[in-house]
Amino acid sequence: MDNNTLLQNAASISQANVLAAQEAKRNEMKKKEKRLRTFGAGSFLYALFYAFCLYRNASGITYPFFAGGTLLFFGYFIKKSESSSADGKSGKAHINKTFLMVSIVIAGGLNCTTDSNVLIFFNKLLMLVLLDVLLLQCWHDLSGWSITAYMKGGMTLLFGGICCLFAPAQDMTADWRLRHLKDEGGEKNEKRRRLLKSVGIGLLIVIPMAMIIAMLLASADAVFYELILDILTFSIDLEAFEHFFKIALLVTTVFAVCYGIFAYNADPQNRKTIDNMALTQKTNWDSYIAVTVNGVMGVMYVVFSAIQIISLFFGKLPEGCTYSSYARHGFFELVFVCLFNIVLVLCTLAYFECSRLLRILLTIICGCTYIMTVSSAYRMLLYISSYQLTFLRLLVLWGLIIIAIVMTIVLAYVYRPQISLFRSGLIVLTVGWLVFSAIHPDYWIASYNLTARADGQEYDSYYLTNKLSLDAVPALPEEIYTNSSSSYYVRAKRYKKQTNEFMGARKFNFSRAYAAHKIKC
Repeated sequence: MDNNTLLQNAASISQANVLAAQEAKRNEMKKKEKRLRTFGAGSFLYALFYAFCLYRNASGITYPFFAGGTLLFFGYFIKKSESSSADGKSGKAHINKTFLMVSIVIAGGLNCTTDSNVLIFFNKLLMLVLLDVLLLQCWHDLSGWSITAYMKGGMTLLFGGICCLFAPAQDMTADWRLRHLKDEGGEKNEKRRRLLKSVGIGLLIVIPMAMIIAMLLASADAVFYELILDILTFSIDLEAFEHFFKIALLVTTVFAVCYGIFAYNADPQNRKTIDNMALTQKTNWDSYIAVTVNGVMGVMYVVFSAIQIISLFFGKLPEGCTYSSYARHGFFELVFVCLFNIVLVLCTLAYFECSRLLRILLTIICGCTYIMTVSSAYRMLLYISSYQLTFLRLLVLWGLIIIAIVMTIVLAYVYRPQISLFRSGLIVLTVGWLVFSAIHPDYWIASYNLTARADGQEYDSYYLTNKLSLDAVPALPEEIYTNSSSSYYVRAKRYKKQTNEFMGARKFNFSRAYAAHKIKC
């Protein structure tokens, strides 16, 4: 084979590689163009809907509509993406989807019934977690996923979408380039270039001409002069411009994040990555390590539990120590130890082969955790009886109840590993928090403290008159909230002003509206 033949073969191979690369690039642009047509308009409309419902409106009447609209939007476009995907398969549900959707809507509805910023924040956080789990179930088969797998998968789903913030711009660029390639050399493209060139030349000619003629006409007519003067001295409403800029920024951000979530998770390769991350192999470390650790911890917990039973429950306190002073210290430490025990048991079950002896030790630790939970709750109740209620103290009591329920699930898991810890724990936390949020804790705190005041007990008057939300107003006497200097009066007046502003009806909140009506500010 001579040199000319070799050169021809090399040129043919090189040309074939170039053509293959061009075809691959064109296919990639077609893929991005299709993705833009599938998710672009919908994501933009959702961003507008988001801004309408939530711009400067963290707890208005639009929140439950936002929750429902979000579920409809994601549900529709996930089905649309699956139907257009060659390997699209709906993920097997691990948690009842109806439960997740109803909980999201309820949490959104509770936001417009309370004035408590803490409740509103955790309602939003709960909605985000539940939506994340729901999206995971739509795109992945969650059978056999552990708690760690859920956490890794959920964070990857969200952060993967955030990392694709520039996907809309990339897809729009690909769409433009693809259209340019289709029109390249064509009559349509030539007409467009000629039109742009002609308009540009016309503007260059007419702008100086129009300026000279406008000056002559302004000097000839006083009315026209005033019109030109008004145009040249046009002043921008800075507040309106600020709102417009913030809304535009919010719409752009929500559009980019929403589109990015679809761009990342609709890609089969990225979904496979999440599935591979969720695959966890059980690490069977030497069980004697777990027996030693849990044995030592179990002995210490048994001794501590015995002290709790003798000293706290049967009244044998150290000399000179009162119940209130004894209860004042320790409950937060015990809450931490209870949480640590849950993690200890779960880690033991995850990384060690569970023997009969190890199960007995874990059962002892779980039993001692119950005693610690009761001890912490009893300490808190003693403290409340002396110093009355605050939101944090009531939240601690709620947390102890949840810890006890979760510990029961963990104890059942020790003997029945097929139980889904994540599903059970999420249901308990969701239902527990929704109930806690729905009862409006500030109302009961105010009622309890006012009862203590009526009985002549000591109470924190500053906390009662300044630290509670407007949820407490129905339980308060008029002399507290009708004072124009009280925080309740100021907040109710601010709410009334906000609802009278442009599109203020979006900010309607049942708790604040009732308080404003009762205060009559």
